[in-house]
Amino acid sequence: MTIGLTKKQIKDLNVNGFTIIEKLLDKKSLMEVSEAMDIVADKILKNLKKNPGYLDGQFYGDGVKLRNCITSHKKILDLIDHPKILPLVVNVLGWNIQNRDSVFDYKVPNSNKSDAKEMSHGWHFDYEEEFSGTTLDGRMPLLDFKVGWYISDHTESGHSTILLVPGSFKWDKLQRATWESWLDPKNIFELRVPAGSVMLWRPTLLHGVTPNLSNSIRKAIYISYCPRWIRPSSFLQQDTHLISSSSPIRRQLLGAMGDLSDPLGKEPKNSPSSQYWFSDNWGNVPLKAWAEKNHCLKRNDLGLGFGISEVKGPDYKFKQRTLPEHL
Repeated sequence: MTIGLTKKQIKDLNVNGFTIIEKLLDKKSLMEVSEAMDIVADKILKNLKKNPGYLDGQFYGDGVKLRNCITSHKKILDLIDHPKILPLVVNVLGWNIQNRDSVFDYKVPNSNKSDAKEMSHGWHFDYEEEFSGTTLDGRMPLLDFKVGWYISDHTESGHSTILLVPGSFKWDKLQRATWESWLDPKNIFELRVPAGSVMLWRPTLLHGVTPNLSNSIRKAIYISYCPRWIRPSSFLQQDTHLISSSSPIRRQLLGAMGDLSDPLGKEPKNSPSSQYWFSDNWGNVPLKAWAEKNHCLKRNDLGLGFGISEVKGPDYKFKQRTLPEHL
């Protein structure tokens, strides 16, 4: 049995740029992640009171935002290779992947004086500036893939819900620069889902998050995945103890070699070869064998991306080794 995206989910991703799975987390798991977020946020806020200003970049006035949050608590880390989501991510990006970023979003209720139309981070496309030169006829490619975990209830409009413009991942540079002058507000989609739901999406969609005007705390976690040959954005190298104590697949997702081998290959001194590009040992990419065993490598033609990962591994041989006869 092939594990992967359904035909509807593929269509959703190709047409709208996102697909939603409601109530994926069971009650026990949901409670554990929610409590973990409370513990992490409480610790940050207590430290802030002791040392005001010390935690700039973690407290935004409307709550706590923490990058590389998978390292903040085991229950949050466990989401990186969740058995119901990892196959779908591999289905999209292939098996030669790692974590790029993880964001902890913990928004406290805003005051009644807050402007309901004011978004703290505004409308934006992820990494538009950084990758503006890496386009397909002006359209940004699928360089990474994001999973949003909605840990609190998001069914109430204005409860710090995420807004998306379906199909905007296909826009060219001119459309991205002029959308304010022609976009019909009716085409904006507001994600309203119950606690425990997940959204898989292309972060090159135009999106933003509304202020939290409810009476409860809004909790969400975003985990991004990208090819291993792209540098992660919220860490350079994860803690060595965390890596050594993790499973081989999790090590790979944390940006290390799954078998703890040298990332520059078998001869790092005389013939260095990045294992993030060309593997000389499949043991350092354990997600490959896992994906093949679980049959989660359907070719889904997700477009604007690079498709299933194919790397030159230890068994690779060039098929054409002779010059054409006319030469």
